[in-house]
Order: sequence, then structure tokens, then C-alpha cells
Amino acid sequence: MPREAGRIGDYLMRRKKKAIPNGFTWIFVVSVDMTMAFIGAVAVFQRPTSDWPVAIAAMVAAISPWIVFIFFDISRFIGVALWSAWMVATAMLLFGTSTPVHTDFAPLLLALMVGAVSSLTSFRGGVLAAVSAAALLCLAAALHRLDSVALYVTFVAIGALVGYLMLTQQRLLVEQRQAHEQFAEHAAADERRRIAREVHDVIAHSLSVTLLHVTAARRALQQDRDVDDAEDALQDAERLGRQAMADIRRTVGLLDDGHARTAPEPDVDDIPALVDDFTKAGLHVRLRIDGPTERVSATEGLALYRIAQESLANIAKHAPESESVVTLRITRSDAELSVTNRLPVRVGAVGNPEGRGLPGMRQRVELLGGAIDVGPAQGNWRVHASIPLTDKGSGGPAGPPRVPWCNS
Repeated sequence: MPREAGRIGDYLMRRKKKAIPNGFTWIFVVSVDMTMAFIGAVAVFQRPTSDWPVAIAAMVAAISPWIVFIFFDISRFIGVALWSAWMVATAMLLFGTSTPVHTDFAPLLLALMVGAVSSLTSFRGGVLAAVSAAALLCLAAALHRLDSVALYVTFVAIGALVGYLMLTQQRLLVEQRQAHEQFAEHAAADERRRIAREVHDVIAHSLSVTLLHVTAARRALQQDRDVDDAEDALQDAERLGRQAMADIRRTVGLLDDGHARTAPEPDVDDIPALVDDFTKAGLHVRLRIDGPTERVSATEGLALYRIAQESLANIAKHAPESESVVTLRITRSDAELSVTNRLPVRVGAVGNPEGRGLPGMRQRVELLGGAIDVGPAQGNWRVHASIPLTDKGSGGPAGPPRVPWCNS
């Protein structure tokens, strides 16, 4: 039986927690209750024993809104309930007892009521509560039921001010919470788009190179009857397929915070290996790197790698017989990557607005403050990206000059 009562109590607490206005907590509710109980207890003991039945009835009236709140949903009317109940309780204490009390605590209920109503409703509700409380105090003073009315009216005004400040703070807290939620939603959407870009780039690259190897193996078997060349091509295709699966697992693992892989992402130094994979698969690609790659940060290097990967994958898909040139030029201020298809034909998928290739490349570059240009240039199709380098690249001595690296 005690266990069932505990479950019912926990259920009511969770249910009522949702009914508390945004920005407030159970600490606020308990604090107001304890303050009200203290004021009421002092007001009761200030009166003669013969007046205790009326005083206790007044306290029951004062606590009734919270009792109703526990069992019923009156969150929309809690301000009105507190105003009516505590006005009635104060009136009973002021007018229902036999004699006026010096330095009476009962009017402090009105100050507490005005503060609570102001914080729970609106500025207008707080003003109406303050005016009604002041009117009740003036009436009691006119009937000689209360002395020092100016002091109590001051308490009511202070209660209204405190309530208004709490209302303002509560609204700011709600706005801040909403802003945090929106920021979290935007961050989650950005992360999903980033993962989608990574998966797209990995799949597009792996499938393009794998298909080139499979095509080379088929031709070796059909035309030359060369089993060794076909076996080498299939082994390369298998290796790239396994590598692509590992990359996809690592990227998708970012969705699982508890089991995310920490394998390094490719960077600018992996571009030669990328070009080498396409070259082994049969694509005619030449690479030229001019400048120290140490200037390029990991984020910038990943963007350059993915742009080169996407561009070469599109060339392998749409113009595998053409000759291509990949040029990477690194200076003190920026890194420029150009992927040019020497054939005078347009690589259609790169300019396809419906695909993920061009939007993904543009987003990568723009997030780093750079610019990208994709389209025909002097009879060729070219992807040209320029990314400004961070302090890692621009700070410190330039070091000894490096001989430009290229393959043929």
C-alpha cells in the first residue's frame, strides 16, 4: 500500500510539473507555499483564541488553490484562483475577527498575492491585483480595522514590482530556451547534411573507381585473354570496395555518439593517393602540386580532397577516356584546386543541380569562406576552388622552398 501511494504521488508530481508555467519550477511553488504558511501562522497566533476558527478557515481558503491544482488542471486560471482565494482569506482575517491587531501580518498575504499573480499572469493582471489589494487595505483602514495602511500599501507595491521582474525573467528564460532548441535543431540538420555529403562522396568515388577496375578486368578477359591483368584489376576493385565500406562505417558511426569511430579523415596529403587510385583504374590523370601542404589545415585539406574526389568521380562516370589535370597551388594566403577535363565536352553530372555533387562542393567551400567556379573554360570543363588558409598556414616562417610535385 505505501508503494502504491508513492507511485501515485510520483505520477501527480510529474503531471503537475508539466502544468507549471514555463520558466517556473517546483522551487518557486514551494517557496510561495512556505511563505504563505508562515504569514498565515503568524496572523493566526496574533489573534485571540476565540478568533482562531475564523482564522483557520481563512488559511484553508488561502491554501485551497494549491490543493485544487494538485488534483485538477487549473494552470490557465491559477492567477485568478490565487487572487480570489487570498483576497477572501485576507478579508476574513481583517473583518472576521473581533478586534484589529497591531502590526498585523494578515495584509502581507495581499503583497504575496500581488507578487504571485504578477509573475504568473501579465503586467495587466498584476496591476489589477495591486489595485484591488490596495482598495481592500484602504477599506479596512476606513473601518478602523487596520493601522499603518501606508506601510502595507508600500508592501503591495513592492510585491507588484517583484512579480513584474519575475515575469520578465520568466519570459526571457522561455525565449532563451526556445533559441537553444532552434539552435540544436539547426545543428542537427547541419550534421545530417554533412554526413550525407560524406556518404555521397565516399560512395561516388568508390563506385566510380571500382567500375573502372571491373571494366578493365572485363576487357582484359574479352580482348586480351589476360588473366593476370584481370586478376590485378579485380584485386584493386576489392581493395577499394573494402576501403569504401570502412569509410562508410566511420561516417555513419558519427550518428552513434557511443560508438563513433575516431579514424582520421583524409586530407590534402591524400590527394596523390586518390589520383593514383583513379590512374590505376584506367583514368588518364596528371597531378601537379605547387607549394607546401603543411600550410593547409585538416578541415581545409578535407574539403580539397573531397572536391578532387567528386570531380574525378564525375569524369570517370561521364568521360573516362578523356585526359584530366589536377592542379593544387598553395600560397601564404590560400589554396587553389583545379580539376580540368581536357576534352571539349561537358561533364554533365557536375553541373546537374538535382544531384548532390555541385551543391556539396559549394557548401564545403563557402563554409570555409572560399569560392568555387564550375563550368566550361577555354574549351574544357573545369572545377576551380579557392579556399583561404587559416593562421596555421599564414603564421610563422615560410621555410625552404619546395620543388613542385607532379606525376605524368
